[in-house]
Amino acid sequence: MYMIDTNRFMNWVLGLTLAAGAFVFFVTLVLAMFGGKRTGRVMSYLYMLSGIFGVFAVAVVVMGLRGRKSDGRPWHVFLDMKYQPKYTSQGQSKFFADGRSNRLPPTNTIPFDGGDYTADAGYHDSPNPIFLKADARYFFGVANADMKDKDGVPAKPKWDAGKLNGEGYFVNHIPAEAITQAGGWEPLLKRGQQQFNVHCAVCHGASGRGGGGDVAYGIVGAKGLSVPPSNVVTPEVQAQADGQLFNTITYGVRNMPAYAAQVKVQDRWAIVAYVRVLQYAAGNTANEKK
Repeated sequence: MYMIDTNRFMNWVLGLTLAAGAFVFFVTLVLAMFGGKRTGRVMSYLYMLSGIFGVFAVAVVVMGLRGRKSDGRPWHVFLDMKYQPKYTSQGQSKFFADGRSNRLPPTNTIPFDGGDYTADAGYHDSPNPIFLKADARYFFGVANADMKDKDGVPAKPKWDAGKLNGEGYFVNHIPAEAITQAGGWEPLLKRGQQQFNVHCAVCHGASGRGGGGDVAYGIVGAKGLSVPPSNVVTPEVQAQADGQLFNTITYGVRNMPAYAAQVKVQDRWAIVAYVRVLQYAAGNTANEKK
C-alpha cells in the first residue's frame, strides 16, 4: 500500500462510485419512461439506489476530491481540540498584571533546555547542573568513567588490609550531596528504610536476605522463582562500592528490573545507606571472604 498514491486511489474509488450511480440513474430514467407497470418493484429499488447515489454525488461536489488544495478555511464538523483556549508565543494575557503570557518558570523548577532561558518576563542566566546531571558521582555513582578492563567491565574498588584504599569505576561512598540534601545521616537512613520497604522488601525481604521457596524472606521469592532474589547482606555484596549498589538499583541486574523510573536519585542513595545498615546488622564484614 505504501507504493500507492492514496489520493489518486481514493479519487478513483470515488469516480467509479459516481459512475455506478450515473448508470443506475440512467437505467431508472429509461425504465420510468418505457418500462410499463411490470417494473413496479424493480423501480422502487432503483429509486432508492438513485437517491443514495444522488446524496453521495452531492457530498462529493460539496466536499471535493482528495488531494485538492484551497486557501479557504477548512470545514470542521467535529472540532475536537483543533480550537482551544491557549496562549501563543508573545501573546497577551489578562490573567497576569503585566499582560504578558510568557512567564519565567516557577522558583526552583528546571527549565526544559537546561541552559540559558530568556523570556520577555525575565532571564535565566546559566545552565542548571541538576538538569544536566553534571555531577556524575551523585547522579550515576561513577567516580572514574575510564576505569574499565579490556572487556568493558568496571574496575572494582581497591582494598588494603581490609580497608578501602582507592576508588575504581564506582564511587566508594555515598556522595556528600546525598547526605546534605537529606538533612543528615539520620533522615537519610529513615528515608532509606521507608523506600526499601516499599520497593525492595517484597523480593529481598525486610532483612534483605532474599532467597526462594520455603526459606524466602520476601513475598515474591516465596512464589518459587527459578532465580531467587539475591541476599544483599552477604560479604560479596558488602564488598561492592556504594556506587555499584546505586547502579544496580538504577539499571537493574539479571532478573532484577531497573528502578530509575520508580525511585528518584536521592531515594536510591537513601536505600544504599539502609542496605549498609542491614549488612551491619547481619554481622558480615567485607573482608570475611579473604
